[in-house]
Amino acid sequence: MFQACILCAGYAQPLAVSKNGRFLTAQGGEPFFWLGDTGWELFHRLDREEALCYLENRAEKGFNLVQAVALHELEAFESPNVYGDFPLKGRDILIPDTTAGSDPGDPEQYDYWDHVEFIIREAAGLGIITGLLPCWGEYVTPRFRDRTIGTVEQGYAFGWFVGKRFSAWNDHIVWILGGDRLPDERPYGVEIWRAMAEGITDGVTGRYGHDGKARYESTFMTYHCYPSSARWFHSDPWIDMHTWGSYHEKKDNERAFFEAQDDWDLPDPKPTLNSEPPYELHPVNYNHSDPDPERFDDFDVRQQAYWSVFAGTCGHTYGCHPVWQMYRKENPHPPLTLYTTGEWHEALDEPGAVQVGYLKKLILSRDFNSRRPDQSILAENTHDPAGHLQACSGKDFWMVYIPTGKEVKLYLGRTGKERVAFSWFDPRNGTFSGSREVAAEEVTSFDPPGEPARGNDWVLVVDF
Repeated sequence: MFQACILCAGYAQPLAVSKNGRFLTAQGGEPFFWLGDTGWELFHRLDREEALCYLENRAEKGFNLVQAVALHELEAFESPNVYGDFPLKGRDILIPDTTAGSDPGDPEQYDYWDHVEFIIREAAGLGIITGLLPCWGEYVTPRFRDRTIGTVEQGYAFGWFVGKRFSAWNDHIVWILGGDRLPDERPYGVEIWRAMAEGITDGVTGRYGHDGKARYESTFMTYHCYPSSARWFHSDPWIDMHTWGSYHEKKDNERAFFEAQDDWDLPDPKPTLNSEPPYELHPVNYNHSDPDPERFDDFDVRQQAYWSVFAGTCGHTYGCHPVWQMYRKENPHPPLTLYTTGEWHEALDEPGAVQVGYLKKLILSRDFNSRRPDQSILAENTHDPAGHLQACSGKDFWMVYIPTGKEVKLYLGRTGKERVAFSWFDPRNGTFSGSREVAAEEVTSFDPPGEPARGNDWVLVVDF
């Protein structure tokens, strides 16, 4: 699959897998920490000016990838995009609605797919990769509608169209199949997704033929759903990394570290990612019966992010409830906007959106590829749903995420050093404090600033 060179037959891949199979590198070979945002409705609900506003905001905050859906989640056939265009003719997956030309000043030319390309191009200009879902999982393994893509032939053909249509931007695209749904919820679902992956790759490379001969080294792909894509596709030649989500059903969701650790322990590992954690401002457990439900806040965002990354993920995806659906009050779409408060542009600067950028900077401040989950450095870690300590270690450093500001004990003697330096990293504002040296005794206790409490989270950083 991925080799050291990430160019194949003239088609550049946006990312490559690191030599240890755990992390990602960019085209120039430098470490790439995936900091994604869920902008699922970006292509559908925003016009050109609004899309630029969104992308510029995310670029300023350090996001380097945006996840968005071409054939969007629930309304692809009922609601056109802001320019009145639909992606398909007559709801037929084999007949994309395209026109000659692409002049945005001419409504007869500027079609749905031209708008998608415009956004991909503008994102690329800002250093943002598009995590492009050709369609939501609902169209292959539906729960709420008739099946739109029900055969491998349809899966291949639609994949080929999308791959061909955006082949010029392949070096700025991560292809993400799926979308919430398990691939085996309907018969032949797994086979359809595999066919779509082959079609995308053949479309990118300019060939046609559902014959198992796709040059997958030309594309970068993954699959998005609740459990890890490793459950179905770990040995498939088309998939380059795994994703999963800790989702929205409860606070203190231990899946944020359990799923990461399970993927880390796989034979022949691939990079793995929490691509849908709890969204900031999303009601806990999808509660839309209470007019004022409990919602996930910036601490929940930080907790899930640090748990996942320190347990071995290659980055993290952030989400905000009004933003993923690009909600605006003057044009409500009830299927997507239940239990939503605030418009999308008002929610762009929620604290969690800023704070995940501090995590990216922290990880890139130490040796990137040597990082590994490492609970063995903890001398004590009793069960505590909110305050679970998650540790990682690397070349000349240890880090421990402490969600509730409680005391932590480390086996410092295992560093092999007489003395080590330590400091406290504040994930709320991205600053270090309290830097000093201590003797590396066999077991050493560290007491974070402030009193133990939910949300008084800190990262203990030990350098030696």
